[in-house]
Amino acid sequence: MKKLLILRSAALAASLVTMSFASLATSTTGPSDDTYWNFRSNGLAATNGQGTTWGSGANFGNNMLLSNDGIEVTITAWADTGEVSGDDKIESAAVSRNNSGLLNYNRHYNDNNDGHYVDNSGDTDMLLFTFNELVSITGINLGYFSDDSDISIAAFDSLPTLQGQTWANVASAASYSASFSDLDTSNYSIATSTAGIDSKYWVIGAYNGAFGSPGWSTGNDHLKLAGISTVAGTGPDPKPPTDVAEPSSLAVLASFGLFAVWRRRKTA
Repeated sequence: MKKLLILRSAALAASLVTMSFASLATSTTGPSDDTYWNFRSNGLAATNGQGTTWGSGANFGNNMLLSNDGIEVTITAWADTGEVSGDDKIESAAVSRNNSGLLNYNRHYNDNNDGHYVDNSGDTDMLLFTFNELVSITGINLGYFSDDSDISIAAFDSLPTLQGQTWANVASAASYSASFSDLDTSNYSIATSTAGIDSKYWVIGAYNGAFGSPGWSTGNDHLKLAGISTVAGTGPDPKPPTDVAEPSSLAVLASFGLFAVWRRRKTA
């Protein structure tokens, strides 16, 4: 009877070890509440010494680095200002912000009076958001718009190549893309559309039919992006795993240890 009790205790202990470590290995943290990114010039502070208005500098190809709730995002501006036969090619622009939100100064700003909006008047302006962690964008807030207020958005599995591409090329490489009409200056929810879409790389800009809903009116969407809402992604953690013994191995080792104890008692 004593031997039987020892065997049962060993089996129970091994089972508890297995359950405990299996639970530790498979447990995940669910997405947090929405994080709101305030892009107005009086909103989130720029990091790494970047200026409040122009980010890394008042020049084409600049970037704006912001942090919020432990996450960082780098924002760059782009537009199809490369004049060629057929679809125009994408070139870097300058990202800026004022009290209404993010702006896009593309390469036609001076010679074509293109304006500083994120717009599709002549050229289609877009902003690339590169996060250091997976996120899902759930809401978009316009700080100001003129005429119409349709937008396009896309997510990518890896950092997209924009320079020298067309917006149609970029849209075809997206893992998700959609267009939304008639946004206003409140936080417009797109959570239903982006549910389950986690990415580090997002493009948001004035409406372009290549990203969804072709045929809407174009040339009249002039936007200033005041903010977005995100939730933490639920995909695999991109951080390197910590060296921890496999749960099954730990259970086996524990079983052997308990068995050794029983053997010593048996032979005593």
